[in-house]
Amino acid sequence: MSGLLAIGAGKFAVELARYAREAGLGPVERYLVLPDEEAHAPAGLRVPFDGYRPEPGTRVLLATADPVRRRELIDGFVDAHALVAESVVHPTSVVDPAALTGPGTVVGPFCHVGAGVVLGAHTVVHNHCSIGNHSTVGANNFLAPNFHCGNSVTVGDDNFFGLSCTVAPGVTVGSASRFQAGLVLFEDAPSRHSHLTASRVKALPLP
Repeated sequence: MSGLLAIGAGKFAVELARYAREAGLGPVERYLVLPDEEAHAPAGLRVPFDGYRPEPGTRVLLATADPVRRRELIDGFVDAHALVAESVVHPTSVVDPAALTGPGTVVGPFCHVGAGVVLGAHTVVHNHCSIGNHSTVGANNFLAPNFHCGNSVTVGDDNFFGLSCTVAPGVTVGSASRFQAGLVLFEDAPSRHSHLTASRVKALPLP
C-alpha cells in the first residue's frame, strides 16, 4: 500500500497521521504546508502547498481543522485534482461501517458512534466523542475532543464544535456555524452563527 499525502502540516496533521498509521492505512510520505500555517510535521517531509500538483488518484488526508479552509480544499484541490480522500477509523472506536457515507471521514480514538448514525463526507470526529443512536451528522464538520450528542440529533454541514460540546437528544443544528468550547445545546441552533455561552470564568484580583 502506497504512502499518504497530508494536506496540512500543523499539529492536527501530525496527530491524524498517527491515527492513519494505527488504522493500517500506511505512513504519510509528504505534508503540504498550507499558507500561513505553523508547521509541526517532520521538516524532511514538508512540501509547500502553493504550486504542488499531485497525480490524480493520490491518497490524501485532509489534515486541517478549520471547516472554511477544509471546504475550500475539498472543492478546489481534492475534487479538482481527482484525489482519493481516505477515511480513517481508529481501531479503538466503535463505528458501524454503514455510518460512513462518503470519503474523507475521520473517527479518532475511543469514540462511540451509535446504531443508525450517518456521518457525512470529510467530517472529523476527533477523540473520546460519542454520537447517539439514529443521529445524522452532515459533511465537513469538525467535532473536537469530548464532543457528545444524544440520540436523534441532526447536524448540518461545515460546523466547528469546540472542546467538550454537548448536544441534547432531538436537537437540530444548522450549517456553517462555530460553537464555543464547553457549550451545551438544548435548543435548535440556526445556521451561520457563532454560538457562545455567558458562563465564562473571569479572574478578578483580590483587594
